[in-house]
Amino acid sequence: MGRLITIALALVTVAGCHRYDDPPIYPHQDPAFTQTQPPEPAGIDDDPAEAMKVLPGDVILLRTFSAENTEYGGLVVDEQGTLHVPLGGDVQVGGLTLTEAEERVQTALRRLDTVVRVGLAIIEPRGHMGSVVGAVGEPGRYIVYPGMRLADLLAAAGGPRTTVESVGDAGPIADIAGARLVRNGQTLDVSVRRALEGDPRHNVRVRAGDHLYVPMARENLVIVLGAVDSAGVFAHRQGLRLTEVLARSGGLNERGDRTHINIVRGSLEAPQVYTASLRAISRGSSPDVYLAAGDIIYVTEEWTAHVGEVLTRLGPLLADPATVALAVAVTR
Repeated sequence: MGRLITIALALVTVAGCHRYDDPPIYPHQDPAFTQTQPPEPAGIDDDPAEAMKVLPGDVILLRTFSAENTEYGGLVVDEQGTLHVPLGGDVQVGGLTLTEAEERVQTALRRLDTVVRVGLAIIEPRGHMGSVVGAVGEPGRYIVYPGMRLADLLAAAGGPRTTVESVGDAGPIADIAGARLVRNGQTLDVSVRRALEGDPRHNVRVRAGDHLYVPMARENLVIVLGAVDSAGVFAHRQGLRLTEVLARSGGLNERGDRTHINIVRGSLEAPQVYTASLRAISRGSSPDVYLAAGDIIYVTEEWTAHVGEVLTRLGPLLADPATVALAVAVTR
């Protein structure tokens, strides 16, 4: 609730002034607000292909060739990388190539049959899995096939999530710029955005055990609440204007105050609150306002009640910015 109290103080402080400061036309003109961009990953030059290996969880088909040919299906490599071979006992095969694993199993079986030959096949590569979590269509674990690349893994998970469920026509919420591929506990120096564009230095081969995290793009959204026909969450892009998002929200309803369009900008711990007049913008006596990523637009119903109304309507959002759907729901 600390964030809610902070913005409550910001609103109450200026309540007696009957208006907030006019917003700067462009976000970069705001001395109290800056947006920093993380450094762009450099990509990876050396990304060699690897031989297929037997991993814990793989389901193996074992064939033996001797005086009689025998086939054993459904053999599972356990968590320690051990394969239980009928008549041959437990054989350590985890991390070996198929050729190396065949030699190990054949050595174990030749204690009983000196001429037996062995063939192995991975019929279910359950050990060759990568995980995808976050703002994607279908988070989960997916088989990493030979030759699979980063863009393929993201596509297997349904791609970046593009709508907020139950909110209607919302903008993209997956933060592709902030997505990361983690391998053996280390974040690879690759850009998922550039991987999707086909850059080979970033669209690297995926390995078993890789973990792809796609965060929600809270900082890349513009949220519209209050006295509009359809409150919503929209993707921010450079050049996005106040009148545009209001139009995409269906415009002001019959209770909307055209002279008080509140813009909450910056950190919720220390927000900057502006007010713009849609009436003045429409008349051409005031310039349209270009929005910054993360802006919250709130349309009040009337000035005398708007401070309490803002707190009531914005409360769920400010208490937990991740719960965007709830914030929109309370405006309906």
